[in-house]
Amino acid sequence: MELPLHTPMSVQSSLMPSMQFPRNNSGIGSSPSGKASILNRPFMEFRPFGMSPHGEKIRDVSGMMVRANVEFLEERITQTRDAEAAQSEIQNLCTLLNQRICDPAYHVTPSQLRTIWNSYSYEFVCYLAEFCCRLSGDPSFQYHMGRQKFISSMIQSLGRRVPMSQIYKIVPHFGEKFTRGSILFHVKRVTDESAILGMKFTDHVYRQFGPYRRRCAELFCQSAKARLAGIPHHVHDLDFAMIHDRQCIANGDELCEWEFHWTPQTRQASTQRPVWPILIGGSTLGYLRWSHPDFSWSESLVWSMVAGSSSWIWANWMDLGQQAAKREALLKEQIAYGKKRREALWEAYLEQERTNAELNHKVGQLTTLHQTGLPLSSTLDRESFIQCALDTILQKLPYDRAMLAFFDRKQAISYDARILGANENIARFARTLETPITDPNSIEGQVLLQGKPLLIGDVNEIWDRLHPIHQRLARMAKVKSFICVPLTIKGRILGSLTVDRNQEHALTQDDVHLVVTVGNQVATALDNAQEYHKLKKLNASLKSRMQDQTDALQQANCKLQELNQLKSAFLSIVSHELRTPMTSIKGLVENLLDGFIGGVNERQAFYLTRIKHNIERLSRMLDDLLDFSRIENGRMELTVSRLSLLDLVSEVTVKLKPLADSKFISISNRHLTKLPPAFGDRDKVVQVLTNLVHNAIKFTPPRRAITIEATQPSAPFVQICVVDQGPGIPPEDLTNIFERFYQTPTRSTKASGAGLGLTITKSLVELNQGKIWVESEVGKGTRFSFTLPTQNFGEKPVRLRN
Repeated sequence: MELPLHTPMSVQSSLMPSMQFPRNNSGIGSSPSGKASILNRPFMEFRPFGMSPHGEKIRDVSGMMVRANVEFLEERITQTRDAEAAQSEIQNLCTLLNQRICDPAYHVTPSQLRTIWNSYSYEFVCYLAEFCCRLSGDPSFQYHMGRQKFISSMIQSLGRRVPMSQIYKIVPHFGEKFTRGSILFHVKRVTDESAILGMKFTDHVYRQFGPYRRRCAELFCQSAKARLAGIPHHVHDLDFAMIHDRQCIANGDELCEWEFHWTPQTRQASTQRPVWPILIGGSTLGYLRWSHPDFSWSESLVWSMVAGSSSWIWANWMDLGQQAAKREALLKEQIAYGKKRREALWEAYLEQERTNAELNHKVGQLTTLHQTGLPLSSTLDRESFIQCALDTILQKLPYDRAMLAFFDRKQAISYDARILGANENIARFARTLETPITDPNSIEGQVLLQGKPLLIGDVNEIWDRLHPIHQRLARMAKVKSFICVPLTIKGRILGSLTVDRNQEHALTQDDVHLVVTVGNQVATALDNAQEYHKLKKLNASLKSRMQDQTDALQQANCKLQELNQLKSAFLSIVSHELRTPMTSIKGLVENLLDGFIGGVNERQAFYLTRIKHNIERLSRMLDDLLDFSRIENGRMELTVSRLSLLDLVSEVTVKLKPLADSKFISISNRHLTKLPPAFGDRDKVVQVLTNLVHNAIKFTPPRRAITIEATQPSAPFVQICVVDQGPGIPPEDLTNIFERFYQTPTRSTKASGAGLGLTITKSLVELNQGKIWVESEVGKGTRFSFTLPTQNFGEKPVRLRN
């Protein structure tokens, strides 16, 4: 939010954010001047220093201003309290600033704030200025700081011989040089005793001030006018200039404008110098005429002129001496400033060189670690990895030998040590060693039991603490200094990594950090190799077990296939064998009912009718078993032809009408004449429709209706639906409704069967290249739907396997 410059203060205050932030121990809350403080902003919105998000260097405010704030705050607190309290408050200042900086990469330290080579954003300096006002307890902190701290030694030294008026005239030049693109200075009028100067900010600065423009401008205004008022005092040793505020941004004006008045240097010496020779000459003439009356007037005049001339020469000589002394003092001051500046630049250069050297060293170490880590992760074979690790360490790192040993915590021994950089006899001897590790305070115990890395600059200093086996190994390899680190992974110590040199004190703490990092890489890679080895063994074991299980399953599957074939053959044989006697029994019962062997009474007719009904039911079950056996064995043959849906539905309706009439159920059809013909095996499609309609009649209560309808939702298929008004199928049974031998738990025993009707129906639909599904709602009925293709998928009789 950006406020107009002329917005009244009362209105501006009402537009300020209403956020409340907790006060700290310094009582930081609102601005001491009553204007909205930038501290009401919870976090800095702009980067405090470095590079802007657009990739431009931040050069808003020089580090000299920041250091002036820090030094003046330190001096004030030291005067009021003590030096220790001053250091504490400077650290507190950094803490307060860092709390408002979101990115930890830009957090500041006291030493950084005292470095004049940095540059900061205006937002950061506003936060700094407000915190300094609060921590010092001085609302005019910026003004007092500007009077004392802002005139650099260079300006003081170079400005000695420049008139005051000229210094004020070149203020815009220095402002353009040091605050380019941020603050604009202008000179309205300059005389020998006064000057009118102005200052205003650019839009770039106002964006950083945000809605706190007036308070931020007030802080900069106080320090700027105090600095300008201090020029007469700091440069020419005069009194501070008097300030009259003409305009101020903090009061809603467009710019800050001040009028300065100072007392010019007096030139009493130059105005009084000609009087002294005359007075001395006159006194000499009077003295000669009074004490030596015998002197003539001409002699007296000559002696008086000699005395006056001598005094004039002496006065000029003294004046020249004072001027020479001032020039010498000014020259010494400039030389001293130059030396101080040179020393500061030299220190900065040395610091930069030291930093570059450290960075190059760190980059070299990181490069070495990267190059070392690449081969270590290239293999998962344990033996190859160990050899690769030791080779890489000696090639990439500046050590004479490297040794890797394993550790068994249960048996408390170090074993199977691999050493590289020594002769074969030493390597063979190291590999056969099994060193007991029991004393935590021994050299080996500190590494393998306590997990501490060790740097030994001279092996003779710790010789008594080495195990005798390792003493012998060190003597054989002529080790003088070494580093030993544990190989730790997931809290487990796998072993140790040791590197050594042939010179005493040839290793440093940087080498320890490097070897520890390499050791971590080695431990990780070693653990991966071990886990891979275990996984490989487990995979081999699982593969063997899976092969055994697969063989067993194949044998069981073969037996199941044999049993399935026997079952199918049994069903086929039983069905055929039962069908003939069932047909004979049915014929004999019908003959008895028709009276071919004589009349039957009512009771006999009832029993014969029940026998006929059950024979027909058994016949249907036998037909289902035969069809199921053919489908399972792939012996179901199809004869594909063009089908008229209306003829098919009419045929099925006529066939099942007597059964429907017995229950007073009506069967109707819809939309059958508007659809194209379908293709499929006529007998099989009739069987599908018969099964679905027969099921609908079976489960539909008396005096209800059954509807057969057809649609074409998408080419090239037609969809036939059989809709009943029965009790419906529960949702938990819908997924199993087409399973073989499945019967819903809620179905009536009167409607029971073999449980193969819908299974056969589904198989027949799929053999005719269609799909079947069911939709049902308990208490409202069931809808069975299936599709048939409208394109011919076989001109000749074909045998299809499901």
